Amino acid sequence: MTSLDLSRLSGPEAAVAMRSYGRRFRHAILPIEDDPDAEEIALRIGPDGHSALDLVTTTTNTWVLLAQALHQVVVQDTPVLHAGVIDPDERAWDTPTMPSVAESLTRLEDEATAFADAIDRVHSPDWNRTGQIAGSGPISALDLVKEAVRTGADHLHGVETTLAAVGR
Repeated sequence: MTSLDLSRLSGPEAAVAMRSYGRRFRHAILPIEDDPDAEEIALRIGPDGHSALDLVTTTTNTWVLLAQALHQVVVQDTPVLHAGVIDPDERAWDTPTMPSVAESLTRLEDEATAFADAIDRVHSPDWNRTGQIAGSGPISALDLVKEAVRTGADHLHGVETTLAAVGR
C-alpha cells in the first residue's frame, strides 16, 4: 500500500474526507444492511492481529483524541498534547465491553461528523497554531487534522484487508 499523500490537504478538504468515513466504513463492514453474519465476521481476527471491529474502535478513539488536541491547539497557547496524537504505539484504549457492530459504526459516524464540524470552525490563521507533543516537538492544527484523515484511510484499508482475509 502506498502512503496517502496529505501534503496539500486543506482544512475544508479534510472536513469532507472526515464526513465520508462513516459511510465508507459502514459499507465496508455491512455491505448488506441487517446481514446476520456481519457481527461474527467483524469479530474475526485478521492476519495483522486485529478484527474489523477493533479497527473501527481504534479509529473512533483516535479521532476523539485528535479532536481534543485540535481544540486545545486552537484555544490555548502552546498546549502540551498526548504523545498518542502522532504515535499509534502510545494509544491505548480501555474498552471493558465490546459494543455491537451497529453501535460501533454509529459512534464512528458521530465522531467523524463531530470532527468535521470542529474542522469547519477553525479559522484560516489558526491552522498554523501549534501544540507541543509530550516528549517530542511541535505539531500544527493542520497536521492534527491530516493525522485524522490518515488514520481513517489506513484503518479503512485495514478493515477491508481484514474482512477479505477472514472470509468476506
